[in-house]
Amino acid sequence: MKLESLEKFGWRFGLETTQTLLSVLGNPQVGLRYIHVAGSNGKGSTCAFTASFLKQAGYKTGLYTSPHLCDIRERFRINGAWISTQDFDRFSAKVLTACETVKKQLGHYPTHFEALTAIAFCWFQEQKVDWVVLEVGLGGRLDATNVIQNPAVSLIAPVGLEHQAILGKTVEKIAWEKAGIIKPGEFVATVQYEPAAYRTIEKVAREKAALLWKAGWDFDYGPIPRGLHWEGPGFSGDVTLPATPHYQVTNAALALAGIQYLRTNDHLMTSDRTLQKSFSDMRWPGRVEVVSTDPLVILDGAHNPDGAKALTAYLQKKYPGQRWVVLNGQLQDKDHRAFVKALKPLAALAVVTEPSIDRAEKGEKVFSCWENQGSRALLVKDWKKALTLAQAKAQGKTGLLITGSLYLVGDCRGELMGLKGLEKI
Repeated sequence: MKLESLEKFGWRFGLETTQTLLSVLGNPQVGLRYIHVAGSNGKGSTCAFTASFLKQAGYKTGLYTSPHLCDIRERFRINGAWISTQDFDRFSAKVLTACETVKKQLGHYPTHFEALTAIAFCWFQEQKVDWVVLEVGLGGRLDATNVIQNPAVSLIAPVGLEHQAILGKTVEKIAWEKAGIIKPGEFVATVQYEPAAYRTIEKVAREKAALLWKAGWDFDYGPIPRGLHWEGPGFSGDVTLPATPHYQVTNAALALAGIQYLRTNDHLMTSDRTLQKSFSDMRWPGRVEVVSTDPLVILDGAHNPDGAKALTAYLQKKYPGQRWVVLNGQLQDKDHRAFVKALKPLAALAVVTEPSIDRAEKGEKVFSCWENQGSRALLVKDWKKALTLAQAKAQGKTGLLITGSLYLVGDCRGELMGLKGLEKI
């Protein structure tokens, strides 16, 4: 059996299979210190800011995220370096052997994501990392990463409508699923735009007697020309950020809330200078990433309406009057109509395609959303051919924006930049 063969089992929600798999492997997740991050938008960037800080502070820091852009090993990092091919192959073989045992015990194999999560725990345990920054895959309550006990910090990034067939039709239901990472008596911080999401997370935290910090109440933040101003326990001041869109301020502020909790409770002994350097040095590819300036080509992994709205607002401010060819491919179980509506003001032309993943939405469905908005659109299902066409159409003063799915962004990033050297991202 190969690791990729587990992809045919799709997604499974519930912790029993992951717990059984980890038990067979000797429970490698036990004994590690975690920062656990859930949310609809920005959780990957929040993880990246947090991991950058811990690394800069001198801690051996594991980072597990999903999905990857160009290489599956991107999901597993220690102090920014990917897992080696040799270690990945070694732990894959170990986990696949354990998967056979799980099949005998439970009657089914673990999913691909459950196996990958087990690989991460095994590698982090062997490498004796000081901290693990752990990104939720989907939801929170029943996600494979939620097998961990007593994380030092839980963070919940902004919640929006996504995966509604799985997580629920309302913001309240989705926020309740995300809040499932909150552990009794432990710490959680959150930033939310939707009052309903705040109320839901607050209710879960109260029921579990967890210590909750909410943006706007327990800490506050706002954008400044080169970063953010943050005020809260233990720190008040300006923090310089890399040249990122304004909505990264929210992700940085949430990461800073978790860091400040740890600093004020003597879990971390670090200086404000370390904080400043780590945040200004953070890089997270595929998020409003400029890969060419002539012609202008930008990659962004926005995948739901809230992400599309934030992306549109940023690009309109950063590049006023700029015309764009939008290369757009999306996954199933998304609100394609609302996503397209949010992007419409940018698009002089939409080139619709399909990401190279089984969960890709049919191009015809996304194409019809653009047509219904009255936008000029072309449908090219093969993403490589679509990229070539989009590049040809984006000439002169017209830019190229590639968005809709991190899978599409990863496909195109590898094609545009070449795979050589991508381990440095």
